[in-house]
Amino acid sequence: MKKTLAVIGCGALGSAIARAVAKELKESYTLLGLAGADPEEPAALAAETGSRAFATVEELIGAGPDYVVEAAGGDVVRRWGAEVLRGGSDFILLSIGALAERPLWEALSQAAGAAGRKVYLPSGAIGGLDVLRAMRLMGDGMEMRVVNCKSPDGLEGAPGLGGRGLSRSEEELIFSGSALEAIHGFPKNVNVAVAASLAGPGPERTQVEIRSVPGLRDNTHCIYASNDTVRVTLETVSSPDPKNPRSSTLAAWSVVALLQGLASPIQFF
Repeated sequence: MKKTLAVIGCGALGSAIARAVAKELKESYTLLGLAGADPEEPAALAAETGSRAFATVEELIGAGPDYVVEAAGGDVVRRWGAEVLRGGSDFILLSIGALAERPLWEALSQAAGAAGRKVYLPSGAIGGLDVLRAMRLMGDGMEMRVVNCKSPDGLEGAPGLGGRGLSRSEEELIFSGSALEAIHGFPKNVNVAVAASLAGPGPERTQVEIRSVPGLRDNTHCIYASNDTVRVTLETVSSPDPKNPRSSTLAAWSVVALLQGLASPIQFF
């Protein structure tokens, strides 16, 4: 029996997910519809994918999909995450950075447990989260550092820059601190680092560096993790989405891969 799914967010990532579900996963899922930042935003994409344009997120939740995918930013996770779960849907979220806030993590955990639902965290623009989870379980000696390199265009306007512009000729280290600090200053740039930290030693114990590299065409994420017996280096290089230089198309396809896995009798973990 096919499962039903709805998507919050009609930008680059949400659109890619909706199209892939409607085309690539149509044997396993029915795309009920989409909700966007305003009532008019989902209309064209809903027509393209043969689904419904929900006027509000409340309307989307009320339709009772089996899964709700978030591709619209941390504020949506904070505002609607618990409501999605209480409404009877499993929640797949891309804005994992929001979960660096411990109260939100606990609120979603409690809501999911009470409703008998689950929150799924796709790997986004990286991989190797399974290795990091295993390393964390091996003991307390785990250390981790994440280095994010992006072009100035992909970082411009972040709150952590305090309004200053970035050099178009010189590489700059624009942030160094914990993953918890990073998500507050760069909420659209460090979901990767927070995802890795949640799989590993935690946002407070994961060090993050953000570098602005003029002329860089691809987003580069390097994760360095170690404990007493294991050392891991994970590097992911991916092109930013043409419509949104802050995001990687790989993040959207990680959701598609997760959905494919949920529908498959054989699953990777």
